[in-house]
Amino acid sequence: MSTWRDDPNAIPPWNERPKCHCGFRTWLQVWTDPLPQGKKGCRFFKCPDIDDDFKACTFMQWIDTRPLGRVSLKEEQERRVRQQQIRLKGKEDELKRRRARVRSERGGPQDSRGTIPSS
Repeated sequence: MSTWRDDPNAIPPWNERPKCHCGFRTWLQVWTDPLPQGKKGCRFFKCPDIDDDFKACTFMQWIDTRPLGRVSLKEEQERRVRQQQIRLKGKEDELKRRRARVRSERGGPQDSRGTIPSS
């Protein structure tokens, strides 16, 4: 069975996140800097207070043990394409509904699904 650790797009449940030295549940982050080499795109846990105070907790724990940079980039691009397809499908459906509504208001032809037959 696959867990959130195996899926680079999954978000771990709150109760499975480790606690930092302050006692808080950690935040999930993705490393975006090019250094250290091979870590870009890797996920890690960090203290939620790490950037707020110079006395802050320095807790940080890597989740991904292998670099996911290029794989992660490809998966991110695929995710964006899927999201764009969903948005476009929604817009297409809305356009069909509007066309059908305009045709029905004008008394034009419609098929059984309420769409306008192609010319």
